[in-house]
Amino acid sequence: MDTQAIRTQITKVVLERLSDSKERRTEALGEFMGVTMPNVEGKAADQVASLVPEIPSAIYQKWVDMFVDRLLETVPLNQLGELCSDTEENRATLSLVYVMFMESERMEKQIVQDLAALGMEQAQQDDVGNTLADYLRAKLANMKGDLPPQ
Repeated sequence: MDTQAIRTQITKVVLERLSDSKERRTEALGEFMGVTMPNVEGKAADQVASLVPEIPSAIYQKWVDMFVDRLLETVPLNQLGELCSDTEENRATLSLVYVMFMESERMEKQIVQDLAALGMEQAQQDDVGNTLADYLRAKLANMKGDLPPQ
């Protein structure tokens, strides 16, 4: 399998795992807030989740491209070729490695930069989104103050 075929397969697998359904996204955000902010009532978390703006697909594509670039830099092509054989186990492995990549220190910084740039772009168009973002930041800051040190 050549480099372009590997790139195409990995990109396809990862993007298929990302749901673009608004209902699924709201449900996932509500679940996330329920776990990370247990003092927020379920209905309130669902309402806030429905107000969180969507991330454009171009940003997801950028992150997936960065992931594939990193794999191509660090993993031998023959191993990537085998990982790209289309089995459920290999798709799950690629998805897990993507999640681990997204949790890396490098990507945490990149995500903050990309979302800040997106926020600035949308803030020029959306005062309601700006107000919501300020509210969420304040709530999270207050909650962090309530949590015991780790």
